[in-house]
Amino acid sequence: MALRGSQLHVHSVAYRRKLHAFAVLCSTQLPDTLRHYRTSLVQIAGCYTGRAAIPMKLKRSEQVAKYVIETIHEGARAEHLLQQSAGEYDIDLKYGDGTSAAVEVTSSTIEDLQQTLAEIGKQGCCVRATACRNSWLVHPLPKARIKLILEKVDRYLSAIEAEGRTEFFAGHGQASSSVSQILHDLQIDEALTLQLPPPACIWVQGPSGQGSMVRPGDLQRAIEVEANKTDNRRKLEASGRAQRHLFVYVEPLNFEPWSALINRCIPEQPPVLPIEVTHVWAAAEVPDDGIVVWVAQRPNGWQDLGVIPGLK
Repeated sequence: MALRGSQLHVHSVAYRRKLHAFAVLCSTQLPDTLRHYRTSLVQIAGCYTGRAAIPMKLKRSEQVAKYVIETIHEGARAEHLLQQSAGEYDIDLKYGDGTSAAVEVTSSTIEDLQQTLAEIGKQGCCVRATACRNSWLVHPLPKARIKLILEKVDRYLSAIEAEGRTEFFAGHGQASSSVSQILHDLQIDEALTLQLPPPACIWVQGPSGQGSMVRPGDLQRAIEVEANKTDNRRKLEASGRAQRHLFVYVEPLNFEPWSALINRCIPEQPPVLPIEVTHVWAAAEVPDDGIVVWVAQRPNGWQDLGVIPGLK
């Protein structure tokens, strides 16, 4: 399965919209008042293809790790260790030939961005819609006044709904007066509807950073940071296994490494791994396409395993 070029451009309008919604899904610090929406938010990303779901008791990163490993290694079983009170690794990988390996799963993300999403929720940045029929995710510009948005966004989006729109990106050839108005008055430059159960709500996304060039080194550094974390090294060393895998789930919140991975910008040099890690995986979900997977075995370089179908 090949990634479509138009979707891989880091400045793609449609791709940015998908990314904003997907970032909400991937945040692991949603406040309690928003948590009941989490199951429904799984439907936002658009990268799922109807395959059997793994129970939600696993973290998203662990779901992806289990699915990817079993897909790549035909006949293998990746069994999640439910009891980890003594600090055990996450997954027991059993190959078809009877051999086994320890797998520790971690996420590469940016903690301050996760905290920003959590704070947005704590400050009441999800408002009940009364004029809108649909739930929306809106993206304000950095200079936007959040209080003003919370007070008036429902009415502005209702006018956009009346035009039959389910998403917009202001300033890209759209002649709609209602879109121009929400940009001018509320400093909201893009938004899309969310398929959530009633009641309809409007979610205010924190302003994102500027687009950047895709650099292989960004992914390499992110992987090496995770591989050298004390907790990951300790768990793998304690496993006593000959094969000790670190599976790194690269979240869209960590945009530069995520972009390098999904754009297939493979570093020329192998990752520098500690002795406790014999294999390292890097995986990222791509809306509408699937999961990009790389793997490296110390001391060799990266192997691009391509794109596998998305996980439901």
